[in-house]
Amino acid sequence: MKKIKAVMLVILFIAVFTVSALITVALTGSAPNRLLRVDWNEEVGTEYLNLEYENDYGYKYDLYIPSGMDKTQPQNLILFIHGGSFNSGSKEDGTDWCKYYTAKGYITASMDYSLQTVVEGATLNRMNSEVLSCVYAIKDRCEKYGISIGGMATCGVSAGGTLALNFAYSCAKTSPIPVKFVFQLVAPADFEPSDWGILKKVNGIKTDSEFVESMTGMKFTEEEIAQGKHEEAVTAVSPARLVNEKSVPTLCGYGLRDHVVPQNQRELLVKALKDNKVTYDYLEFPHSNHGMYADLDILQEFLELSLDYCNKYFE
Repeated sequence: MKKIKAVMLVILFIAVFTVSALITVALTGSAPNRLLRVDWNEEVGTEYLNLEYENDYGYKYDLYIPSGMDKTQPQNLILFIHGGSFNSGSKEDGTDWCKYYTAKGYITASMDYSLQTVVEGATLNRMNSEVLSCVYAIKDRCEKYGISIGGMATCGVSAGGTLALNFAYSCAKTSPIPVKFVFQLVAPADFEPSDWGILKKVNGIKTDSEFVESMTGMKFTEEEIAQGKHEEAVTAVSPARLVNEKSVPTLCGYGLRDHVVPQNQRELLVKALKDNKVTYDYLEFPHSNHGMYADLDILQEFLELSLDYCNKYFE
């Protein structure tokens, strides 16, 4: 009976996860997506698709530049990073997000990166390095167009939100474009393996050791994990652990009915921001699962707050 219940639980999770992932990855055709859509034309901006950045697998990025921009003044960039549980999704998932913020006057970009279903050893460390490489490429490309970028924000949904947070908290000062703030929805914030039991089952990961290796690329025995020897490796890829008193302002939102990302993730991130006295705004979506589709009024508030952040923290 216990085995039957466990199987049913996994099947239920897969169903919820699949539906939520499809919604979250692209938000295509969904109600949230309609809040982002703009009447895109050459008077709004220009899109440059499938541009190259340095990486091992030929991944590319898309760049969107608003029309009528004053090239004599430094501009600002918003980099969108797609979600998909680190194993799916594409830069096209960020098209509506990018066009929305481009219409508001900001340079935007959306990037592809290594996925665990495609690349062996696609750890969060690899993904983080690809984000950095992409930022270098965006800066160089814009300079070729005669555009200077004075600051940037990273943003993302789900797994992309994790990468956005990691980059903002780790590279705010060392990035070729200084990070001024970060905003994200439903991002995993900590990768302590004990928190991710059902996800390990769904992904066919049998042990904490396998989970830590998939996220960090480092191998630890079960005994070493029990002794806490994996903590440093996990800390390096866990946004909530990277927060410090110098971290950039953060805007985040989480669904209170999320069955994909454990509820403690939002608690860990908010606590870290609060304890370190970081400027932040946290929005709860009380009726939403991982797709964030059931609280459109709060999603609209999130978008408006993100524009407030642009006004406050971009010079």
